[in-house]
Amino acid sequence: MLDPVVLPTLYFISVFQLILQAGVVFYAYRVTKLTGSFRAWTLIIVAFTILTIRNVVSLFLSLSLPADQLASLIDSVGVVTIIASSAVNVAAGVALFLGMFGLVKRFENQSKTP
Repeated sequence: MLDPVVLPTLYFISVFQLILQAGVVFYAYRVTKLTGSFRAWTLIIVAFTILTIRNVVSLFLSLSLPADQLASLIDSVGVVTIIASSAVNVAAGVALFLGMFGLVKRFENQSKTP
């Protein structure tokens, strides 16, 4: 049987990852506004957008599953494995978000200096 704390925790992690991913797309778009658009950067933004859409679809699909099916799926993979994987994904999301935020700040500062 699945611990009642695990499922809400996994949903929270999924929503948090989605917020980080949306922030990455937002800041990537802002970098484009500051630096201009070129093919490579546009493709990177498209990739971030597709990943964000994938995370939204994944969250809605997991929310649509009956709780007992989701519990058996989590039990089959293992709670520790899922939480470890989620922790790595959150760490990567935070790093990517902070990196994009830093790029925006750097380009904003460069455009303000004469």
